[in-house]
Amino acid sequence: MSAERHKEFAERINYEFENLELLEVALTHKSWSAENKGSHPNEKLEFLGDSVLGLIVTEHIYKMYPDLSEGQLSLLRSVIVGHTCLAEVAEKLELGSYLRLGNASVSPALLEDAIEAVIGAIYLDGGWSAAQNFVLELLSTKITEYSTRNNEDYKSRLKIIFEQKFSTTPRYSITSDGPDHEKHFYASVKIEDEIVGQGEGRSKKEAEQSAAGKALKRFSDE
Repeated sequence: MSAERHKEFAERINYEFENLELLEVALTHKSWSAENKGSHPNEKLEFLGDSVLGLIVTEHIYKMYPDLSEGQLSLLRSVIVGHTCLAEVAEKLELGSYLRLGNASVSPALLEDAIEAVIGAIYLDGGWSAAQNFVLELLSTKITEYSTRNNEDYKSRLKIIFEQKFSTTPRYSITSDGPDHEKHFYASVKIEDEIVGQGEGRSKKEAEQSAAGKALKRFSDE
């Protein structure tokens, strides 16, 4: 990729690099480096960018949403910095078309890594303020969208987490006991074959909500 293409992408993200070589590295996948000696892959910038991204988002939602609990903030952060969200914003930037790739193809995981590398490059080039401005402009719509969902019921919130973290949806199973006029229900929620939450209640809905709440607490603790 030519320097002109690097400049084009820099214009696209509305950031002027002092050191354009940092962007070049951020846009270089390890498959390219393996085939082109002397070029550096973006893995170390991705490592840095991941940490910078996490702290920027954490600080922002902590200040913006003082009424959310620690558990709600943790869930919100995990969704925002999750692979699906990052891949979506990277696609909107058409990031894949600017990457230097060898024997590899563009995938959501590759886009996630690359956008984190770009964040790392901006942080090294312009410091915290530059990285913060870029991240918040990039993710502001997503942050607003997902923050409003913290008021939804447990099942809806758990569904968001599963879709973001595991690219799947929760599966519930129900059992019951007692006479028809006084049944008690027991629910389990699973990811694949692992039970991640169990609950009970006087209706199927109540039992499922209880199980989803237990699962949410587990993911918040983790």
